[in-house]
Amino acid sequence: MRVTHRIVTNQVMVNLYSITERLLRVQDMLSSGKTLRRPSDDPVKLNHVLLLRTSIRKLEQYTANVEDGLSWLNLADTSLDQATSVLQKVRTLAVQGANGTLTPEDRAMIATEVEKYLEELVGIGNTAYAGRYVFSGTETLTTPFVLAGGRLTYQGNGASIQREISEGVVVAIGVPGDGLFFRGFEVQSNEGITLTAGERFAINGVEIEIDNTMTTLEDLVRRINEDPALKGEVYAFTDGKRLFLRSRTEDPLILEDRSGTPLENWGLLDPANSREASGVLKVVRDLVEHLRENRVDLVSGEDLEKLDQVLDLLLKVRAEVGARTLRLEN
Repeated sequence: MRVTHRIVTNQVMVNLYSITERLLRVQDMLSSGKTLRRPSDDPVKLNHVLLLRTSIRKLEQYTANVEDGLSWLNLADTSLDQATSVLQKVRTLAVQGANGTLTPEDRAMIATEVEKYLEELVGIGNTAYAGRYVFSGTETLTTPFVLAGGRLTYQGNGASIQREISEGVVVAIGVPGDGLFFRGFEVQSNEGITLTAGERFAINGVEIEIDNTMTTLEDLVRRINEDPALKGEVYAFTDGKRLFLRSRTEDPLILEDRSGTPLENWGLLDPANSREASGVLKVVRDLVEHLRENRVDLVSGEDLEKLDQVLDLLLKVRAEVGARTLRLEN
């Protein structure tokens, strides 16, 4: 093969271009501080970098979740501590009100003082963190508790906010208020209920029809909770085996079979499967009423007993919050 000047020149130019290209790449690396600027630089190494970036983002999200969870739980614990302090003051007043030497006027004055503490407890129950209500379940943008004319209403739900703190590890950071401050009237079904398409029943006059799209309890719960006519009166949930219907107030639910007997078959019409309203706010509200009615027998007996029960419940919930906090910190 004859080597001409043109071939030599072309080869020199190719080599010069290659050297220039490598020089530019090195200068680019030095100026940017990055060894990889485009996928073609090193596909294998780039794949490792992308995986590492994904891991870093996950770790950053887990860290943010832990910090958010700790802030949420610390505020919940502070609120529960305040509620405990207020409730102890209420108990002291209840003991005074149980004194048989007091006049009805004396008890009325104590009732007025207890009522102020009741309002304070409602305020504690409506504690918010970064615009989200701590004791409203997952309905964090909804004010959980309303006290109007002596009537209590819970507007949240019974679910708990959760945060993933590592791969596959989820911790509940919420404290639903219906498990502590106020739970309305509730009915629960028997286990293993069957949904039959075409059957109909009513809750507080609002009819629910079971159709072919409802195959699980979760489907039925979703149908009830999404009904705008029921949203302000009742909320449903399930533990996977039973259906629970919970009133937002202490008023009993009006349940009626319309087509077939689903409610009867499920056990929801059985009085033994119902529970009266309860919680810190109801106990204190009842104490106010009994003091005003001069019911010394109830104040000295039932009211003091229930106050001790909700104080114990507060301590139990605080212990659970403390355990979750330790888990996040570790």
